[in-house]
Amino acid sequence: MSTSAQQASQDERLLAAVAHSGALLPFLGFIVPLHIWITQRDWSKFVHFQALQALIYQLAMPSAFSVVYLLGFWGLYGTMLGGLPDGLGGALPSGLLTLRCVLVGMILVGWGLTLLFGLLGASRILAGRDFLYPLLGRWLVVYMEGSKNI
Repeated sequence: MSTSAQQASQDERLLAAVAHSGALLPFLGFIVPLHIWITQRDWSKFVHFQALQALIYQLAMPSAFSVVYLLGFWGLYGTMLGGLPDGLGGALPSGLLTLRCVLVGMILVGWGLTLLFGLLGASRILAGRDFLYPLLGRWLVVYMEGSKNI
């Protein structure tokens, strides 16, 4: 990434912050950084990087937690397809109820992390400080610098 937040203009920082703030829109937040990335990627390297980073993060986090939830949902209700033992009287065994609570908790934690890092990114960018998402940001820097050398 050749341009830092300190070198970026106010307009560039504002667009980058809006891309990160897309996390406030549950399940549709990726549309904001996608639009900014498509329309502004040739205008500014800084906006290009920040919008692409926000786009990947806002697609990856909900997708990962949805997969975990669906696998858990399948595990929870897949065990019930064979029917419950007669002695249970139609009630969920406590282990399955616990699993359901854990799965819902994981979805809420995932959504909370998506919001937290999106707002943290927006606030750091507006303050003129660089922001990288954990794991993703450093990987994207290496990937983008490597693609320039090809």
